[in-house]
Amino acid sequence: MENHKMLNYLKAVLKNMPTDWLNLTTHRLDIFEEKLAKTQFIQQFEILFEDNNSKASALNELPTAFDYIRLGHPLSCILEWGIAHLHQLQAKNVISFSSKTIPILAILRKNLLDNKNTQIIYTAQSPDFDVEVLKRVYGYKFELKQVEKASDISLYNGSTIFIAEQNEIGKVAISPNIDFFINTHKDLGSILLINGEQNESYIPAIQHVRRRETIAMTPANCLAALKSLIESSSFTPRESRG
Repeated sequence: MENHKMLNYLKAVLKNMPTDWLNLTTHRLDIFEEKLAKTQFIQQFEILFEDNNSKASALNELPTAFDYIRLGHPLSCILEWGIAHLHQLQAKNVISFSSKTIPILAILRKNLLDNKNTQIIYTAQSPDFDVEVLKRVYGYKFELKQVEKASDISLYNGSTIFIAEQNEIGKVAISPNIDFFINTHKDLGSILLINGEQNESYIPAIQHVRRRETIAMTPANCLAALKSLIESSSFTPRESRG
């Protein structure tokens, strides 16, 4: 029931959203407060959700979301919030990327620095990265394993990353034996879910890599993903211009 309410609200938000959410790729100085830029948008968006207020005038007055699309933007924040809501996670535990491989590299980087084991699990197609380059050039250490289904993954002494290529947005079967779920979406990018309080220390490290090395999923692709999430259907990718 709660998820139905949330999805209906998102549908109304997309209908009334400011055009800047799709076209603007930097902040609006009139509604930008740097110290709160990473949290203020979602906090005030949640207030509108609780009040069931999706009026265009209210959405237009929301504070800007982050700074540039490297850190995020309104549509990426709402996509991450919506997926988190579906899985009873905090919004900060869901991070979208234009890249399919950067979230993996961000986790491997932190685990290398922390001297922590990593296993990367997949079910169908092998992940699209060069294993030997990651190990030889970057020095990353990890095991790559294939399983028939996610439920076959057992407890591991280290971090378990589960990668799945999907057409449906936000479809994840949360398991205590999986620390990081990375759903890759053709032509859109990827969405990372960080599972468990013990892994919350990864959030700033992963956000740092997104800021320095790549960008969030683009506004146009986030819009396509949100529409798919609302309709519970496969997405139709839409690339941004320029």
